[in-house]
Amino acid sequence: MNRKIDERIKEEYEAEIKGKFKIYLGNKLYAKGKNMWTRYFASSLVEFVILSTSPLLSSSGEYYGATNMRTRGLSGGGAKAGNDTTTPTTPDMTDLANKIDISPSTSRRVILKSSDYKEYKAKFENSWNPGVIPPQTIGEFGIYFSLTDDSWESPYNNPSFGSFLGGVFDGYSWPLLQRGSRLGARIASADGAFDPIDYTSEEALILEWYVTIKF
Repeated sequence: MNRKIDERIKEEYEAEIKGKFKIYLGNKLYAKGKNMWTRYFASSLVEFVILSTSPLLSSSGEYYGATNMRTRGLSGGGAKAGNDTTTPTTPDMTDLANKIDISPSTSRRVILKSSDYKEYKAKFENSWNPGVIPPQTIGEFGIYFSLTDDSWESPYNNPSFGSFLGGVFDGYSWPLLQRGSRLGARIASADGAFDPIDYTSEEALILEWYVTIKF
């Protein structure tokens, strides 16, 4: 039986941006699934598209293109764990519901691409060594980026801010939207992403998080 034409179009022609995760306790896979995005991640992507397809006005009044600028962004991919097990993720969340403010012992970033150039992937590996997080319930994880604050009004015609996921330009500061460390994605037991972890602190807690762009 032939698949419906709309299903084929979706599979063959639509671009996808997916965030997936794996949680390990020591060397044992505990859970895997998809994250939930926040508005800050989405808005910063839109800002980058607007910025990169428009001429920009320098302080001297001259226009220059996106190829003449240096941007910094998608920095970190830093992760934090949290205790909450009952609060579902919403796009306007600015932080974990009950954050454990302990950074991973080690972090590693890897980028990959397919041989046909149709899939690109960023992989973030975050590990808390045994004993770093005290014994407690783990019910959520957050991924933090250098993102802007999404304070612009819609529609915003001919925006002049500079952002590649919160990036900045050489020698200039952009006061309209200040970047900072903000929650870009959340992985929560309250969303059904994983069962709450009764963490004993006897083994490493490892979060692998992937962003895949496929078209």
